[in-house]
Amino acid sequence: MNNNSKRFRGRINMMIIWPVLSLLVAVGIFISSSIEGGDSNYASMGIAYSLQRVIPLRLETLNFIVRKGTHFVAFFVLGFCVAHSLKFHVHKHLKLLLLAWTIAAVYGVLDEIHQFFVPGREMALLDMGINAVGAFLGVGVVVWFLKKKAKN
Repeated sequence: MNNNSKRFRGRINMMIIWPVLSLLVAVGIFISSSIEGGDSNYASMGIAYSLQRVIPLRLETLNFIVRKGTHFVAFFVLGFCVAHSLKFHVHKHLKLLLLAWTIAAVYGVLDEIHQFFVPGREMALLDMGINAVGAFLGVGVVVWFLKKKAKN
């Protein structure tokens, strides 16, 4: 097998792997959003309590940081995966940035609407914003590396 066919097979594999990863991240977000408010708060409070041993902040402040940080990280990863999924089909960097970010950010809005229907959870505009910012930065990292790679 020559180098071109190896590269082609690797590209085909990535064209399958990235969308699957995107879907798995989206499903993970949906599942975690389906956890009732009390259970979700209990889990984040446990993390905040552990952090309080090394970070001298109030427990409520750490819990807020953990909860909002989770939104940011989850949607950063989703945006990153969606951008990688689309890079094989969308070759203009700005178009890739806008399309991947829109997909991930809209999913963030839908996730918040979903939480409205989960007992003990609420739909929050702040969380929608955090989701969108995380998604934008995740997509932005991919686009930045693609631009850098294109220059070399």
